Amino acid sequence: MNESMRTMIYVGAAAFSLLLAWFAGPTVPKAPAEFSTVGKEFYPDFTDASAAKSLQVVSYNSDTAAVRVFGVEQGPDGVWRIPSRHGYPVDGKDRLGKSATSIMGIKREGLAGKRKTEHAQFGVLDPLAENVSDFKGVGNRVTLKDAKDGKVLADLIIGKEVKGRPGYYYVRAPKEDQTYIAKVGIDVSTKFADWIEADLLKLDATKLRSVIIDKHSIEITAEGGKMVGKEANKLTRPNATDKWKLEGLDEATEEVNEDEVRKLVQSLDDLKIVGVRPKSERLKKRLQDDKGIGGDARTQAELRDMGFFLVPTENQRSLMMISQEGDVYAETDQGVLYELHFGSVFSGSEEEVESGFIKSSDSAADGDQKDTEKKDEDKPNSKKIKSRYLFVQAVFDPEGLGPKPEPPVKPEAPAETPQPNAAKPDAPADANSTENGTGEADAKKAQEAAMATYDADVKKYDADLKAYEEKAKSGQKMVKDLNRRFADWYYVISGDSFENLRQGRKTLVKPKTESAKPDEPAKQP
Repeated sequence: MNESMRTMIYVGAAAFSLLLAWFAGPTVPKAPAEFSTVGKEFYPDFTDASAAKSLQVVSYNSDTAAVRVFGVEQGPDGVWRIPSRHGYPVDGKDRLGKSATSIMGIKREGLAGKRKTEHAQFGVLDPLAENVSDFKGVGNRVTLKDAKDGKVLADLIIGKEVKGRPGYYYVRAPKEDQTYIAKVGIDVSTKFADWIEADLLKLDATKLRSVIIDKHSIEITAEGGKMVGKEANKLTRPNATDKWKLEGLDEATEEVNEDEVRKLVQSLDDLKIVGVRPKSERLKKRLQDDKGIGGDARTQAELRDMGFFLVPTENQRSLMMISQEGDVYAETDQGVLYELHFGSVFSGSEEEVESGFIKSSDSAADGDQKDTEKKDEDKPNSKKIKSRYLFVQAVFDPEGLGPKPEPPVKPEAPAETPQPNAAKPDAPADANSTENGTGEADAKKAQEAAMATYDADVKKYDADLKAYEEKAKSGQKMVKDLNRRFADWYYVISGDSFENLRQGRKTLVKPKTESAKPDEPAKQP
């Protein structure tokens, strides 16, 4: 090999080494995938909150040591319902919209951990996972889907709040191992009462004019039922500014316990339900068509399970319902009479109170739609909440509107005054004719004044009658709307609400204070 060839080989080798060094030289290290998503939203394609047609929240309930599943969804009819609560209609659509908007903007602010073993530490264990053993590390899983094909729009597990950073939580997507720190402003409640129409009766306390409390209990024996502790009390007031009066009160020594009456009125005005049970389709249809309860054997059995008994009336021609724990009848000046019937007691966990003990199918056949409830002792570890079944109806009572306006009586025309005999031309004028003329003029004026008053009274009567008829029409519509809502459901109310409503004379009356007693006459020596 000559010198020239050797030189060319060295130069080529050097050039190759330089080229290799250029390609393999120092570069900026590529960031791991989990860091590359920091600063980005979890679900960037979810940009329209109105696309969300279902929301499910799954959490761990420490009181029952069980996973709690709660969700709302929009049905084909456009009505939002709670599937796990017998499809009860939702009144919290705004809450869903806000929840969807809050989830839509959640982004990964920083990486907290990369391994599965850290999930319990951050509180982001999946509550739906089958192998969870450390429930203290379980997070709340929130899932939003659309209605078209059930496509997941967003699905996040929200864990513990980051210490020292209020509003920031540990968050992860269920299919990812990485846990991120994210700012979360969502407040998704799993409480039944937060999603439904809070005001069950839609009763305005200022319009309440009378309350009748029929207090009793039905004791079931081998021979049948026996009514005990029967007591009836009626409270009335002419106007909202007047004090309540109790029938049968000994005003010399007794007075109305206004504190307890205030509890009663407030409970009616703000009656909240804590659970629902569906009525059978048969009973729903009858009530919706305003045909009454009916008396077939299946309806009787259904009502009996809830603590309501159908018994023959005195003439044996029809059936009447007797409630196990009495009734309250509340009437407003709108002509709306609310009938509240109290059934048997029910105790269970919060979820059981809300919906009962539900079979895995979460459904029942037509006509057999009743709780598959079992004894409380079956779940000794759960916290029991005492509640009561409630059957509600509304009736239009025109007497509640007050007296119907009466037409005014038209005044009678005055009797004609007999005319005296015509006087002769040469005869002096009769004094009686002057007096008769004056009397006729006065009578005519009085008649005109009476007719003017009558005409004014007619105008007032027409206006009052129109207002009365409009008020009656409004009351009838209100009753119809209420019963349309009440027809489908047995309600469950809390034990406290029951006690505040079904009061007796023992709580409604208190001894009259000395200062309130009338002055007693001085004793004679």
